[in-house]
Amino acid sequence: MTKRSLLLIISLLNTLFLLASGNKTKLVVGITLNQFYPEWFAIYANELGEGGLKRILHDGKMTLADYQYAYSQNGTDQATLYSGMLPSGHGIIAHDWYNRLRKVRENNVRADGYAEIGEGGRKAGASPEQLQTLTAGCMLKMNNVFSRVYSIGLNAEEAVLSGGSCADMAFWLSEKSGKWVSSAYYADTLPRWVHAYNRLIESDFMIRKGWMSIENELAGSAVTRMRNKIGLGNGFFYDLSQAKKQFNTYRVLKGAPYGNTLVADMAGKVVDEARLGKDNDVDLLALNFSALDYMNRDFGVYSPEFRDLVFRLDRDLKKLLELLDQKVGKGNYTVFMTFSEARELFPEELEKLKVRGDYFRIFKSVSLLKSYLNLVYGAGEWIADYDAGQIYLNRELIETKKLSLQEIQDRVAGFMIEFEGVSKVLTAYSLTHNAFAYGQEWRMQNAFSQKRSGDVLFCLQPAWIPALQDKEDFYFRYSKRTKVPLYFYGAGVGDGTHAAFRNECRMIDVLPTLCRLAGIPVPYTAQGEFIF
Repeated sequence: MTKRSLLLIISLLNTLFLLASGNKTKLVVGITLNQFYPEWFAIYANELGEGGLKRILHDGKMTLADYQYAYSQNGTDQATLYSGMLPSGHGIIAHDWYNRLRKVRENNVRADGYAEIGEGGRKAGASPEQLQTLTAGCMLKMNNVFSRVYSIGLNAEEAVLSGGSCADMAFWLSEKSGKWVSSAYYADTLPRWVHAYNRLIESDFMIRKGWMSIENELAGSAVTRMRNKIGLGNGFFYDLSQAKKQFNTYRVLKGAPYGNTLVADMAGKVVDEARLGKDNDVDLLALNFSALDYMNRDFGVYSPEFRDLVFRLDRDLKKLLELLDQKVGKGNYTVFMTFSEARELFPEELEKLKVRGDYFRIFKSVSLLKSYLNLVYGAGEWIADYDAGQIYLNRELIETKKLSLQEIQDRVAGFMIEFEGVSKVLTAYSLTHNAFAYGQEWRMQNAFSQKRSGDVLFCLQPAWIPALQDKEDFYFRYSKRTKVPLYFYGAGVGDGTHAAFRNECRMIDVLPTLCRLAGIPVPYTAQGEFIF
């Protein structure tokens, strides 16, 4: 039997299984909530409306999914989710990594060879070329050229990596124009309907009205707005116009819930214009929502700002689900929802629970490490670069000095483990010469790429988190929360599959499950298995 024949048989069996159960999906909608605190769903459960989050949480099925690696980050998590592989396989180990050959820091999606297209576009666009494997979008396209794949996010990173290399187009919000842009990797120019839609979106209106709680906004009182603005009311008010004027950027929309509203509205427009789910060619729409993006650390988990974020997201998802019911048909689409770089409790929040933690300042630690290496090996730039949880050594200098790379890795590891807040340090040598089966070592190995990772990797204690050089710095930001809820709702989730739904799974299991729901073969690169 040929490989082609085997693939056709597998595809036919999957299709027959779905047709027999009456649950074949026409559209898969993937939702990742970035930097979100999953417990918010429980905290505000009684205050949520009907038809939005409640519909997914109550009418769908939930399992606990494990990313299985040490450094959860936006981009890395999306690559894992849609490829069915760990970072050690798909290659997206972080936002950035150090390229030893070129001696520069390399971004996971930045592509100088593809310009950003659309109003406010930049010379350097983005592409998924750093992603080293097949994705859900690739499998849909391989099995049916008429399947359509779109992805949307506030930032290029999550939009590009969730769409993969076969996406018809990935869209993200331009910080320069407040409009939707894409990359020349996908097309020479934006579709006409996107240009027309960009003229209608209300970025400037959202900025002018500022941000207050949804209750106060619906009340529509100018007095309430003014009292909150000057700090005399019982709510909050943020003057986004002033921030936009001061920094001359539409990035302020990402630090407010309005960014999510723009994503949801754009999703509805894509469903309508691209006619997603209108035929039997299964389509994919990957959506990425954010919990205040770069402003995430400015508020505590019980703050009124985050409460308002949840309520507005609930409203946005209700509107989107109603549109899917209308355009695709209730029971004809499948939604899965999970979390990327899930928010942890910060040291000041843990302190209220009498748990001692702190911020780990990698900048100061590396400064001391440099001084130490200069004392031991003589003056020199021994550290080439450092990033989230990893340190890159200057291998060229080490070779010139005829020193042992393994010895210096071990010495750096011994130095780093002495810092308060560091729980585990491993060298690249140990990660390439050992196979760990469990524990933190196993998670670090799953996040390790021999070509892209550093010479020394370290992890922090549970109550410690990485400090940022400034509040908008994201290079050193990651989450230690590896297990997060995963929700499925819609076609293929109910009826006969309920009894076989696992209580816990791995995040790499999502891709094989989506392939089964779509009636297509699982890519040979995927490492997971069916959740149903």
